[in-house]
Amino acid sequence: MKLDYDVIIIGSGPTGIAAATTLKQQGVRDIVILEREAQPGGVPRHCLHPTFGLLTFKRPMKGSSFIEKILAPVSDVPILTGTTVVEIHPEGKLSVSCDKGLVEMRARRVLIATGARETPRHPRLVSGLRPQGVLTTGALQQFIYLNRQKPCRRPVVIGSEIVSFSALWTLRNAGAKAQAMIESRDRIVANRPFQFVAGAMGVPLYLNTKLLEIGGLDRVEYVRIERNGQTERIDCDAVIFTGEFTGEYTLLRRSHLDTIVSTGNPVTDARGQCSDPTYYACGNLLHPADMGDQCYQEGKAVGLAIAESLKQGITSNRRRIAVRHDENIQFTVPACLDGESDKGPVDINIRVNRAVSGQVTVKADGVVIYQGNHRCLPGRRIMLKKVNAQLIPLNATEISVSIV
Repeated sequence: MKLDYDVIIIGSGPTGIAAATTLKQQGVRDIVILEREAQPGGVPRHCLHPTFGLLTFKRPMKGSSFIEKILAPVSDVPILTGTTVVEIHPEGKLSVSCDKGLVEMRARRVLIATGARETPRHPRLVSGLRPQGVLTTGALQQFIYLNRQKPCRRPVVIGSEIVSFSALWTLRNAGAKAQAMIESRDRIVANRPFQFVAGAMGVPLYLNTKLLEIGGLDRVEYVRIERNGQTERIDCDAVIFTGEFTGEYTLLRRSHLDTIVSTGNPVTDARGQCSDPTYYACGNLLHPADMGDQCYQEGKAVGLAIAESLKQGITSNRRRIAVRHDENIQFTVPACLDGESDKGPVDINIRVNRAVSGQVTVKADGVVIYQGNHRCLPGRRIMLKKVNAQLIPLNATEISVSIV
């Protein structure tokens, strides 16, 4: 088993595949992709809704078709499935669990592209026992599309993000029908027209509604909700928790890389480089959960940055300037800018904690480097395009992002 590579990519979703594609185009051949699942492709491989491919191929595609198409250019790049990175070490050393046991691998550069996952029941603090029938959208899609199984007939869907309506679509394809869609906010998280999708499918949409309890012993039998100050019971045979994505940052918890306390994600600059310059990170690990096409485009850009780094070598004169934000903002990507190399226009991806509209301002030690009006909603991608990093003062110590 080969253990040393120029580049090791952790994760075979759209981000990792895109990076491998660009690296190959740039002449980097000594690449391997490590994937803990049995098949490559990440989440899109079990998504049959036609929301992929619009940015990359200018036409709508199912997730499985999208993955098949983007894998074709890297068919000669080894993808080691059933292979899990259990620990990362300085200078590109990895502890890896595979069919050979626990091995040590090493690369000149490592890309962490582990993606995102939905928040399951327990972190949401919903009371009740632990009956069968509590699952996420991802698990639902794997049951139906990969295993050809029908895990429920009358579920309740929790959440109203785009992925929540994907769950309704998946249920419909399997001949099941949701008894209700429950959202704690006063409006759906997805674009407002999506609420008509629920109506067209005959699924009641309950806003300003809190899930209190999941009832049942061996199997889910009902949920208890609170809306309009009243407690109600809805009979069902499953509860599907959707959305509230979080980056798959488990690998980083015990690592040497600088991370963001509030999210657990690695601190990266505009090129995706981490505090250890051997490591890069990008995709939905950093900003859960953008569309597969958007992650693919980002993976290509970071793949190019890695290729350039291999040619030029690691520089010792990095000057990383932290990006801070006000209380309205949940996170920014990148979380820092390199004062030496991030000189051109850069894009900053932000998320907000609550609905807010106003002027978004980016300053570097008081110097305005971006201003723009934005209508921001939780769970939505807000991209600040072409932030003028050339205006950053030579000895700047902090970059701030605020919404007024």
